[in-house]
This record gives sequence, C-alpha cells and structure tokens, in this order.
Amino acid sequence: MGANNSYITVGQLEEYAELTYLTKSEIIYVLQKLVALDQTDSFSLSTRFPEGDIVELFPQLKHNPFRDRLLHVFSSENDDQYSFEDLLDMFSVLSDKCPLRVKATWAFQLYDFDDDHLITKEDILVLCDRLTKQDTLEQEEKMSIADVLFKEMDLQNNGNLGEFEFVHAISKMPEFQHTFSCRL
Repeated sequence: MGANNSYITVGQLEEYAELTYLTKSEIIYVLQKLVALDQTDSFSLSTRFPEGDIVELFPQLKHNPFRDRLLHVFSSENDDQYSFEDLLDMFSVLSDKCPLRVKATWAFQLYDFDDDHLITKEDILVLCDRLTKQDTLEQEEKMSIADVLFKEMDLQNNGNLGEFEFVHAISKMPEFQHTFSCRL
C-alpha cells in the first residue's frame, strides 16, 4: 500500500474489496490516481473532484459515448463532482466480475436519458445516436430499431420499459456482461 497508508486503512481496503467487485489492487489504483490529482495536500476519501479532472484521469471515460451519463448516474451528490467512493461504485459496476443483473440495473439508469424512470422510444433514439455517432441512421431507421426492441422487451405493451422489464431482457443477453465493462 505504501504512501497511501495515511489515506486508507487496511480495514477500509478490505471493506471496499468486500463491498465492491474490485480487487484490492484496483482500489489502490483508483486511490493513487486521486491522491496524485489532489493539489491541496489535504486529500481525504470524501474529497470531491470535478468531472473534467476525472475524465482526464481515467482514459476509459474520455472517449466513451456514455461518459456524461456514467458520471451523472454515479455522482452521489448530483453535483458533477466525484469522490473516491463514487468512482469505486462506477468501476465496480463496470468490472467484469459484476453480475449481469447488477450491471443491467445500473444500465437502466444510464439509458434513461431524460431521468423519468422509464426507457421510452425517445431514449432509444438517443441511444442509437450515441452508438452510431449521430446522423448515421435516418429517423425512420431509428424508429424501426425502437419498434423491434419494444416488441421484444415491452412485456406490458405500454410503450415504455420499466426497470424490471429492462433488467429481465438484458439478463437474457450474456454478451452485455462484457460490453458494459472497462478495465482499470
């Protein structure tokens, strides 16, 4: 653990490893990155860092088309700033070891672009734009994709997906486990 002894105890490290899907070395890696970022020499585990600094610190986020949503969903204070624990939560969910159902629950929040606790056709259209770097698909093509998805996933036939329906559908897609991941 080295120079990080004053920032985290062995007990805390073990607790974080137990509560997340991260290894102790991954937890220390995140901690070391944040400690190096702190210019005040008053770092604590509750220190919050601005989004821009976090994006520069972790290249996995820099070119991710869902970066803003990931950061929005995992900012515990909804203030576009991130603590050590916020980042542990995010990287834990993005870990290969995180169970598919847990990933799907977080993905629901990520893909609910208007934060109305439902995934609607409008959310699917935004998703298509982000995945194809916008303007690649015509509106008609995106609507067709949304229609097919809703035909398969909308168990209640009400024109939107609740969290249960979304998690149920994603849980039948084992490849999602690996596509909704990143390495530290």
